[in-house]
Amino acid sequence: MQKMQVKINQLGVLFCTIFFLTSQTLLGENAPLLKSPKVDNPKSVLFIGNSFFYYNNGVHKPVLGMVKANESLGKGHRFRNITINSSSLEWHDVESYVTNEKIGSFSITSSNKYKKYDPEKYELAIMMDCSQCPIHEDRKELFNYYVDKHSKTLRDNGVEPALLMTWAYKDVPEMIDGLSSAYLSAGNRNKAMVFPVGLAFELAQNDFPDIDLYTPDKRHPSKAGTYLMAAVIYSSVYNVSPVGNSYDYGLNQQEKERLQAVAWKALNNFIK
Repeated sequence: MQKMQVKINQLGVLFCTIFFLTSQTLLGENAPLLKSPKVDNPKSVLFIGNSFFYYNNGVHKPVLGMVKANESLGKGHRFRNITINSSSLEWHDVESYVTNEKIGSFSITSSNKYKKYDPEKYELAIMMDCSQCPIHEDRKELFNYYVDKHSKTLRDNGVEPALLMTWAYKDVPEMIDGLSSAYLSAGNRNKAMVFPVGLAFELAQNDFPDIDLYTPDKRHPSKAGTYLMAAVIYSSVYNVSPVGNSYDYGLNQQEKERLQAVAWKALNNFIK
């Protein structure tokens, strides 16, 4: 009888352990481990990606516009957009981006004056892969490999890595399930924050279908899509609501307010 009781107790402990580990696994798959960047108010941010980043003159421009409109964040922010059209993360030599002191070392002003800058020391780097790479059978293993590799390279050089979750094609909305899962898993594995832009696109299409987030190819972001992406990045990086931010990116007041609200709602739904 005593032996039977011991076995029952052992089985109970085993069941509880399995339940705990399973629960932890499920939580890890459905919730981000990192809810805000480890660096506070980063002044120098690097964007690494493809045409999704550089459409509409680059997403770094509206992010910077929102930052400048928020006086509490101070001055001196510098953003760099390094993109290759149609690229996957495999195409990017990330180590060269953070060790080449010539990148960003000068500019020529609108008055044709040559201006030199000190070498850029990035604090945060935001990466995205090609639109299908995280979910395509022939690419998803490489997505994980290069997220791991580039995250390590960035950290070895004192730069915090982050991932931007891309969005589903307009005519293939079910893509978001695989994309969100892939980015979340990769982010948690690398202890990197994930910016839920894809989920914000899905939410905006449900709540405000009259705002077209896409160009006619149904893949790339329209100006409204780029603004929504920028609002999610701004909120994620600086841990502040975009609602009420005066920077409008040329959008009308109603579009601006709706997209700001969607960005904040999507982020909070994601990290809660």
